[in-house]
Amino acid sequence: MLSIITPHYNRHEYLKELAKTLEPQLTEECEWLIIDDNSKNKDFSYIQKGKVIILDDNSGGASIPRNVGLDNAKGKYIAFIDSDDLVSDDYIETILNKTKEDWDYCLFSWKTKGQKIIIKDQPPKWNCCVWNCVYKRELIGNTRFRIDLKMAEDYYFNLEVRKGKKANIEKILYYYQDTPNSLTKQGETYNTKYQRK
Repeated sequence: MLSIITPHYNRHEYLKELAKTLEPQLTEECEWLIIDDNSKNKDFSYIQKGKVIILDDNSGGASIPRNVGLDNAKGKYIAFIDSDDLVSDDYIETILNKTKEDWDYCLFSWKTKGQKIIIKDQPPKWNCCVWNCVYKRELIGNTRFRIDLKMAEDYYFNLEVRKGKKANIEKILYYYQDTPNSLTKQGETYNTKYQRK
């Protein structure tokens, strides 16, 4: 029913924390695809239920790993989680319950840097990410992330696929961590952390 796609590159410390929360939620109705972008450390023995696909070459961005995930995903619905972020303990359960309703894509609330972003209708104009949304697979079709972009690939993907009937989940399901050296923060020097609560 649900495929979760996580691009990964040299983020084992964070991915382990994500796995602790996400893997206990996995059921026969969902799969977790971790697409490793040829990390230096290829030991994923701590992943018990997720499926790891290791790319032969490093792509330098999230587009190719996400596209490989889409090519291998079997779910009716697609969600994306970045490897250095966290989700709520009922992330999967909440999404699966929402799939009982009729929609093409569903936005949900998130927290970052101590700020709560509650989605009652549209996300903030500055937000164009794919990690705060669940997409019906047939809506995505053959659309893929642009491989010529290392940043803002989410924006162009969403221009193509966020169409049709929209739904919202006001509950916070995602915890964006703003980790050092993340693609969205390249060029900035700071280290903002918070605890999932």
